[in-house]
Amino acid sequence: MAMLIMDKLQGFWNAAGSDGYVLLVCIFFFVYLLIRILYKTIVICSPCKEGNKGRQEGVSVIITSSNREWDLKNNLESFLTQDYPEYEVIVVDECSEDDTQDTLAELQLKYPRLRTSRLFPETKFRNTKKIALHIGILAAQYDILLFSEIDCRPDTKNWIRDMQARFDEHTAVVLGYANYAAGRGMDMWRFFRFLRFLKMILFVKSGSFVLGDGRNMAYRKKNYLKEKGFSKNTHSYIGYDNEMVKALSKGGNVRISKKDSTFVTINDGDRKTWKGDYTYYHENKRKWPISALLKSDLDHCVRLLFYVMGIYLVCKKVLLPYTMTGIAFVFTVEMIATCIDIRNLKQKKLFLPSVAAGFVGFLYRWYFTMYAIFTRKKWR
Repeated sequence: MAMLIMDKLQGFWNAAGSDGYVLLVCIFFFVYLLIRILYKTIVICSPCKEGNKGRQEGVSVIITSSNREWDLKNNLESFLTQDYPEYEVIVVDECSEDDTQDTLAELQLKYPRLRTSRLFPETKFRNTKKIALHIGILAAQYDILLFSEIDCRPDTKNWIRDMQARFDEHTAVVLGYANYAAGRGMDMWRFFRFLRFLKMILFVKSGSFVLGDGRNMAYRKKNYLKEKGFSKNTHSYIGYDNEMVKALSKGGNVRISKKDSTFVTINDGDRKTWKGDYTYYHENKRKWPISALLKSDLDHCVRLLFYVMGIYLVCKKVLLPYTMTGIAFVFTVEMIATCIDIRNLKQKKLFLPSVAAGFVGFLYRWYFTMYAIFTRKKWR
């Protein structure tokens, strides 16, 4: 039997000719990708451990708003009508020059949970995001701080309840899922944001705390004060979410919430918004350690090399039936794994975008990676 196998392998090697080493590397990548796909699927689909069972702590929801009067009118009530007994919503007006103050005053008459503060337009700081958040945090009366943006709406009235439930005495940070509302031209960007959340899950599993999402995350006030908050980089916009995950992970566990009742929808289909979202992500990525960059990009590089080498072997007609079968098998397994992830996180509308991204997603990534290089000054 062993001799038969050896003869078979020798036959494959002879058939590959001068491209034998390319074939060996391609086989190695094939095995690597299958193992990684299986591992990711298991991690992403594994159930979350329960946190604060039966115990309900007070929660301070903190939101900043800068010239977003329309969003305040359309989205703020979804935060103020949550099904939870003990919480407050703090809105910090970040140098608005529209009718934000009038809108907030009207809402305060209707909702006593709403508290407000303000940074005046005359402030001399170029970026006021972290300063506004710091003001909101200092004003919070509860230890659990839950953050979002005014262009967002919680998907359910149990958002606060179930995000809070992920905390226990050992939890420092809870990260949730936020994605754009379904709409024309948004499918690819919704899928990329979905992939970012999957990456966040994998990072947390591997102990790399470099990725957060200011549209849906929570942490404890006592840990923020202990780590002195944004004191190391107050006047830069970048890092108000990602860097805080890294800093606050020293105070306890970082947890992910996969429960659909904790999901948040971004009600902003403006092209500038998702372009800014993508470039902000890449500017943060420049600060990641080498180990996190390898975890983030190694699979993409291996996948690209596998397909390039596979297509090369097909063009050279090297073991053509086996090569084509291998390429088709990896692509099919990736699609099946993606479908499982989509189903697990109840994002069924992302199936078709996932197929499109499988063919042309790398072109989008290259384009916007280059775009991010030329727009990085925006976040400094």
